[in-house]
Amino acid sequence: MNINKEALDDKRMFLQVAAGNEAAFRQLFHKYTPLLHPGVLQMVKHREVAREIVQEVFLKLWLQKEQVGNMDRPEAWMFRVASNLAISHLRKTSSHIRWLETVRANDVEPGTAVEQLSMKELQQLVYEAVEALPDKRQKIFRLSREQGMTIDQIALHLNLSRSTVKNQISIALKFVQSYIYKGTSLYFPLFLLNSLFFNPGRY
Repeated sequence: MNINKEALDDKRMFLQVAAGNEAAFRQLFHKYTPLLHPGVLQMVKHREVAREIVQEVFLKLWLQKEQVGNMDRPEAWMFRVASNLAISHLRKTSSHIRWLETVRANDVEPGTAVEQLSMKELQQLVYEAVEALPDKRQKIFRLSREQGMTIDQIALHLNLSRSTVKNQISIALKFVQSYIYKGTSLYFPLFLLNSLFFNPGRY
């Protein structure tokens, strides 16, 4: 693809995200996750930490979507946020203090937008929402999201129909979404919430 055309296509997607388009957000997530992850991993040296940092980049993108949509180069903003989050993590790790001293000040730009919600706070709300689910629905949801079981595997394991399992997972996700909205007045697309789980089940 021509670089200029690709840049225009990306800019169009960022504008769509700014308008609340979840499909465009999903496209950006799938495109930029493999682009962001290697650099973050190189800095933090831990796959799970790198994964969480990349997730937080997309959390910030959604929370600040209107501002990001108005930027000339929103993709550069994403890489800068990823770098800043990685450096913030390293600051908390004493063994990396010497490495941090070598980072030039102009390479570390502080965030300009107000932090509305941290990843840990969002994960805590997700945990509380899952704990509030009815027992049967919670069990199905945990088998799917925490143990990575497919709908067919859960149906066989619990002697339920496939449609029952699928419906229960869908209802649970919507409950989590509603729970977070009530607690924060912030709307999160199901796709973003789904990405918080380490082993999301397949639909």
